Amino acid sequence: MKELCGSVLAANHAHLARDLKTAEKEGIRRFHIDVTDGHYTPEIAFGVQLVRDLRKETEAVLDVHLAVYNLPAILDSFLDSGADCITLQYETCDLPQRLMATVKKRNITACLSFIPATGFDRMEYFMDEADAINILAVDPGIGGQVFFPKVLRKIELAAAWRDNHGLTTRIAVDGGLTRENCRRAAEAGADILILGSGIFSGNISENIRTLRGNLLQGPHQSPGVVL
Repeated sequence: MKELCGSVLAANHAHLARDLKTAEKEGIRRFHIDVTDGHYTPEIAFGVQLVRDLRKETEAVLDVHLAVYNLPAILDSFLDSGADCITLQYETCDLPQRLMATVKKRNITACLSFIPATGFDRMEYFMDEADAINILAVDPGIGGQVFFPKVLRKIELAAAWRDNHGLTTRIAVDGGLTRENCRRAAEAGADILILGSGIFSGNISENIRTLRGNLLQGPHQSPGVVL
């Protein structure tokens, strides 16, 4: 099952609820919220109050990505925010399994995110414990970066490992996805395609319809595309 996810970092921050509702009308059922601290990442973006407010505006899945230092303390404030999924940044996480267990105890999906420079050998250890993994195709915390094509191989390795071991772990790819490369990521094995500018820059409805067409065309089309 392939699923498009809108990264709200690229939406109009003065009208986030409006942009989310526009995307929802076109069938988007999942949104990615990057929480960045200005220390691990160069910019500061979003916080727990935004998640609470958006929860009131949508029934879509809210995936909160904590790209921050001091994860245990920051995670605690998001457990009651209304998030459906919490994505932890592996490179800032001293005890990934313990934090994922904390998330799961609250009936929240636990996802682990990996930067482009982190190899699959680090990822495979967690494939049977994380509900999902997020393979970043750019460095975290900055919108509008160009997709790093080497991550396609990492997606392929993750998908093969999951299938060979009979796992249900979902594979997300995040960063630099466009109408041109989105299908390549899906064919490599990504289940969740996270797009910021690809959805929210320009005409949101037209962007989503174009993405739908690109994902459904050709010999590799999948009847399981969720838009």
